[in-house]
Amino acid sequence: MQWKSVVTPSRLRTWILLFAGGLVAAIAIFFFYGRWQGRRFGHDVPDGLGSSIQQSTQGFTYSESRGGHTIYTLHASKAVQYKSDGHAELQDVSITLYGAQGTPANRIYGHAFDWDPVHGIARATGEVQIDFQGTAAPAPQAGKAPEDEGEGKNTVHVKTSGLVFNKQTGLASTTEKLEFRLAEAAGSATGASFDSQTGIMILAADVAFNSSVGGSPLAVRAHHAQFDRPNRVLYLLQDVTDYADNHSSSDQATVSFRADGSAYQVLAQGNVIFTGDDGQKINARSAHIDLGPKSELQQAIVQGGVLYVADTPARLIHGSAAEATLLFGPQPTIRHARLRTAVSVVEEEKLPQVNPATAKQNVPESTTRQMQAAQVDIDFAPGPERTPQAQKILAAGGARLNVHTIYAKTQPEDTTVQGDQLFATLTGGEVLSSLRGTGHTSLVSVSPSGVTQSSKGDNLLLTFAPPEPAKAEVGTRKAKAKNPTPQAPAQLQSAVQLGNVTVVQQGAATAGGPAPAPTTATAQRAAYDAATQVMQLSGNPRIQDPTGELSAASIEMERATGNANATGGVKATYRQANGPHNVELGGSGPVHVVADHAHLDKPADLTTFYGKDGEPARMWQGSDSVAAPVLELSRAHATLSAHGPVGATAVNAVFTGSRKDATNKPADQPSVVRLQSRTLLYSDNDHKAVFSGAVVAQTSSGQVHSNFMDVYFAPGGGAQTSGKTSQGYQVSRIVARGAVELQQPGRKGTGEELTYTAADGKFVLTGSSATPPHITDQVRGTVTGNALIFNDRDDSVVVSGGDAKAVTQTRVAK
Repeated sequence: MQWKSVVTPSRLRTWILLFAGGLVAAIAIFFFYGRWQGRRFGHDVPDGLGSSIQQSTQGFTYSESRGGHTIYTLHASKAVQYKSDGHAELQDVSITLYGAQGTPANRIYGHAFDWDPVHGIARATGEVQIDFQGTAAPAPQAGKAPEDEGEGKNTVHVKTSGLVFNKQTGLASTTEKLEFRLAEAAGSATGASFDSQTGIMILAADVAFNSSVGGSPLAVRAHHAQFDRPNRVLYLLQDVTDYADNHSSSDQATVSFRADGSAYQVLAQGNVIFTGDDGQKINARSAHIDLGPKSELQQAIVQGGVLYVADTPARLIHGSAAEATLLFGPQPTIRHARLRTAVSVVEEEKLPQVNPATAKQNVPESTTRQMQAAQVDIDFAPGPERTPQAQKILAAGGARLNVHTIYAKTQPEDTTVQGDQLFATLTGGEVLSSLRGTGHTSLVSVSPSGVTQSSKGDNLLLTFAPPEPAKAEVGTRKAKAKNPTPQAPAQLQSAVQLGNVTVVQQGAATAGGPAPAPTTATAQRAAYDAATQVMQLSGNPRIQDPTGELSAASIEMERATGNANATGGVKATYRQANGPHNVELGGSGPVHVVADHAHLDKPADLTTFYGKDGEPARMWQGSDSVAAPVLELSRAHATLSAHGPVGATAVNAVFTGSRKDATNKPADQPSVVRLQSRTLLYSDNDHKAVFSGAVVAQTSSGQVHSNFMDVYFAPGGGAQTSGKTSQGYQVSRIVARGAVELQQPGRKGTGEELTYTAADGKFVLTGSSATPPHITDQVRGTVTGNALIFNDRDDSVVVSGGDAKAVTQTRVAK
């Protein structure tokens, strides 16, 4: 963001000193002469004139001395006094006014003057010229006449006509044009007056002053000027100043001077405007400017609705505030600025035009920044050629910064930063280096893909990567300062938020579908890296959405995809809810997961939990649980996949079954089934779990080994748990397939498939015609048939089938 000064101390001080010290002094000397001429004339003319002329003399000189020094000398070529009305006339008058050391200081020339002694009015009937020393002349050097010293630099020449002086009122005036010039300056006005009683001098109209400072033209214009000599105050109406292609104006201005002639204060009111040749403009209702002992600029207060516009080849800036205070340093350059009340600054980068059809990269087409606050303080540092450059910016009171970037190939990107205070550091006066927020901070960003991420916290720190310098064309020189090459803005490098952090991430809506549910994360610290677009949460981080929550020692969230990684002491809870996003193990109540780390795939709605050596990931609901090195939970498909290293038996599960006693009534306690396998795939929609690879199922009546095992769940039978009736799902049937082996106390059965029904406690073991099922027990030996039925209630075995369709029933003693 760019901040530059339009009003420089050298501009303001130059026109104050030259205009006040030159023009006002010239007018003062001019009217002093008019008053002296009226007071002295008529007392020193000789006697013996003609009949119509009372007195006449040719060429005389009159001097007056005091304290051994000549005060003034009057020389006239001719003096005439008329009888009819008592008027007197002096011709070709030359008056020399001497300084304190008796050296000539000022000279007055006039062709003809008329004196009316009756009314006490003196009138210059021709042109009047005044030469006076505008500043103290240096001591004379050896061999040089005093009058030659400093003539070129210090002498002020004034020319006018039509001077009228009223001795009774002490007022001298002219309606004619007044001109004055110095060695390096000139000025003019139309009409002037001086009141010797009040000491007020007035330039009636068309006041102009022209000079050159440092090779740059200086022009001061005013519709009207007035100088209060006793109070040392200069008033200007509709004043306009042009210096070095910079322009300032106001409806009226007041300049106050010290006794030594230096200005100490300037007050400008009404349509105060400062305009620079670099496209900068300030408009306000009033300006209060304080000057130092040498009329150097110290402070400027601009009030009444300050408007700021800067239009350069690189950027367009609009700013506004109720008032502003500018402080200046000794160089002199602006060192601090304070903008107060409803401060708003909008900046638009003028980036090179891009054709999206031919652009190879997704480059920005336009970037707009807007800052708002109750008060903004800016610290400046001297830049190249002493140009002031903003170095630090402090925005306080509901501070807000918005950055909106339009890209060539994607949707726009929008970032908003807020806080009680925002403190920014800049490089080169216009490029953000860092931004620190304190008190109720928030950061909201919308990525081009439509993902919205917002965060709130106590403190915030943003750092920015400097833009790449523009490549200079071969054979070209350095660009001129007034035509800078537009450059891309600084890009966000990192963001750190501390203290009671809450992050909400909202994914983009799919085509024709609703937006996904937002994800909320809380932590004590959130750190965002722009290069990877990853936010890391620490300090008791927790992620929540409508169906559950997850906590860990550290959580990383990917802004672009919405994915997340949780590390260290992962704990997750999923609440039962209506809809497809349910994964339940059959029990009632929430589902819990603990793991060492986890990965959340937001687009697929898949969460993968990982255990560590000796501590597998574990998921449970009520008394049902699954443990494995890896648990994959897909809430989109309502499935759970568990596995470990290839070839390892790593999955352990515990499920409850709906068990009935001999009277076909639900048992007091449900049966428990413990399973082991290499992999597990559970589908909540089908209420089915498929175990694969070296499967082992342990029930109260024995173990079952197989290659595969399907576990089916059905609504529970209302078993009592802690005094409450459970309404969840329980194991209703188990089907073991491939190399089935049943082990019970005192017997062993083998076959190709085994079906266990939890309701009646029966195992049905079957095989094929080539390999029928077998059972071997300690009492009966080996039994075979088409199907072997084991009854868990009374430990009986029923053999069914064979060529004779024989059925044999045996009972094995326990």
